[in-house]
Amino acid sequence: MKGIITHIQRYSIHDGPGIRTVVFFKGCPLSCLWCCNPETQSFEPELEFIQSLCTRCGRCVAVCPENAVNPELNCPENEKIVRQYCTLCGRCVIACPTTALRIVGEEKTVKQVLDEVLRDKAFYRRSGGGVTLSGGEPLAQPEFAINLIKACHDCNLHTAIETSGLVSLIHLQQIFKYTDLFLFDIKYIERSKHIQWTGVSNEIILTNLRWLIEQNANVVLRVPLVPGYTTDESNLHDLAKLVRELKIKEIDLMPFHQLGRDKYHHFGKPYQLGELMDMRVSNEGKQILNQVMSVFENCGAKIVIGG
Repeated sequence: MKGIITHIQRYSIHDGPGIRTVVFFKGCPLSCLWCCNPETQSFEPELEFIQSLCTRCGRCVAVCPENAVNPELNCPENEKIVRQYCTLCGRCVIACPTTALRIVGEEKTVKQVLDEVLRDKAFYRRSGGGVTLSGGEPLAQPEFAINLIKACHDCNLHTAIETSGLVSLIHLQQIFKYTDLFLFDIKYIERSKHIQWTGVSNEIILTNLRWLIEQNANVVLRVPLVPGYTTDESNLHDLAKLVRELKIKEIDLMPFHQLGRDKYHHFGKPYQLGELMDMRVSNEGKQILNQVMSVFENCGAKIVIGG
């Protein structure tokens, strides 16, 4: 059983309780305008170029058999790779002396990932931590995700999955048996707006959320706060109504930040929110956060900033 992942992050104190190992899956069925992990959007491996690490030695240009590397050594970062020509042969990665080039998206078996996860089992035990599957959307690679989380569960690890909810109910039912915590993302309640900002309808997402609640699953609702998008008053009140209706116990409010902006340039992808405020550092952003918290304060749920 194999899957494609972008990264395994050890010693994480987010995405669930205690010290955790987070496994980032590659590929997502949504196209959220504010996504901060562009490397997890595509289901295929991709070549990343980090200009700040580049010494302009030109070795990548010399070894590329497809002429997919821009010969202009001082070209803009997002123009370094002519991606329609690149075959991901990896020769430029091997030739690069500073790791400015790397292929993101590696095929791994369940055992390979599990072996790395188990390296920190002692830390999980002491802190109440465990493993979290994230992405991308883990259940977009359903068989791999289910087998991996079952293997972790069988090793007595606390298991969590961060999901958009846009998954097959059959696969959700299968992974439910081995999952201690669902970090469930909710962006927008109004269907048309959800389609506008994420590219997909939210009907399946809301249906799956209700199903999990009916099963008494441990669900934490995660709400990305994107000024001018998800923070409009009608959406916040719709979200608060949903929280009260489903008796959600915890809401993680995720203030918008710009940590993913540079990564879009690394992969030659356009980013439309580069000028949007970082809510963590701007006074206006902090005011918006206070307003959001006031909407949820009477919902009966624990409110956490950042998750």
